[in-house]
Amino acid sequence: MNKIPEGYKQTEIGVIPSDWEKKLMDEVSISINSGKSKTKSELGGNFPIYGSTGIIGFSSKFDYEGDRLLIARVGANAGTVNLVDYKYCVSDNTLMVRLQKEIDFLFIFYFLNYSNLNKLIFGSGQPLITGTQLKNLPIPLPPTKSEQTAIATALNDTDNFITQLEKLIAKKRNIKQGAMQELLKPKDGWEVRKLGELFELNPSKPLIKQEEIVIFLGMEDISEEGRITNQHLILFSQIKKGLTFFKKNDVIVAKITPCFENGKGVCLDTLQTINGFGSTEFHVLRINEKSVPRFVFYHTQTQQFRKKLEPEMTGTAGQKRVPSKSIVNYQVSVPPLQEQTRIAQILSDMDAEIEALEKKLDKYKMIKQGMMENLLTGKIRLV
Repeated sequence: MNKIPEGYKQTEIGVIPSDWEKKLMDEVSISINSGKSKTKSELGGNFPIYGSTGIIGFSSKFDYEGDRLLIARVGANAGTVNLVDYKYCVSDNTLMVRLQKEIDFLFIFYFLNYSNLNKLIFGSGQPLITGTQLKNLPIPLPPTKSEQTAIATALNDTDNFITQLEKLIAKKRNIKQGAMQELLKPKDGWEVRKLGELFELNPSKPLIKQEEIVIFLGMEDISEEGRITNQHLILFSQIKKGLTFFKKNDVIVAKITPCFENGKGVCLDTLQTINGFGSTEFHVLRINEKSVPRFVFYHTQTQQFRKKLEPEMTGTAGQKRVPSKSIVNYQVSVPPLQEQTRIAQILSDMDAEIEALEKKLDKYKMIKQGMMENLLTGKIRLV
């Protein structure tokens, strides 16, 4: 049995500081009620109306004047918590919580997110959380509002930093899209060619030894930003028949909807093995001596490429695919190899910057999770 640290006590909700209390949500609230079952026109007026589908979580830059929490009561969003600090209307699919003045509402907001209200949800057909369940939810509560506020402020500052990073990443992605359009735009002296002149489409598989280690890539292992997110090392003998074959430095493009429209595809210059296999829903472009892989890859990542080929997709709804001939016949303006390499390098550098920011974002999200674990249980005190 783990020894309880000095200055802490064991409670039904875990080990908390000796001067913290275990309170029920009902004890820190003025009221916990659902909204009214009326139409939007009857309730809404000039103010927004909140139903369960309208509650999508915390918008981090928040004014401390608010005092209400909204919690989606029913449906796919059941248990999602949001904050409001302006006039609004609430449907009967939403729980509205008003907190006592001596309680920091942002502290309660973070605790509700940390405690994961999903565990209170019941019902398979229509997920549901009730006001009674919420009222009986135990909360470890610091003794003073100032300590609650200190904890909430630290978490809010981290959220604000995360939000700024997300905005910066979105801005960098937009800048890259603009740069891609500009750099790949036809220039004097460039030759207009069919894209198919720059690659061999879906090349055949060579003889591979059974004991050779290869990479497997599923559609889920390719991001919509054109990167490999996971590489699975596997023996060739374990590869299922019929999977798509590719090699290092090939370019792959998703052919099925909605993966194609969403930008799924990647240049395989970072593949960890020479040979690899993947989803049957990839087209494989093996670049020839007339081009460089990343120059062709960035063409397949442009919005122009996706929009031009989308109407040419064939098949039934939900199963539409880009035909091989559409990719082969797509026209591009091609500069000399040296210029292709320069363009590819500029865009690769921008990709590397975005990827570094995304890793930083993931790091801070992990830091925030650790902060919530330590601060909301009193393992670390902010007094």
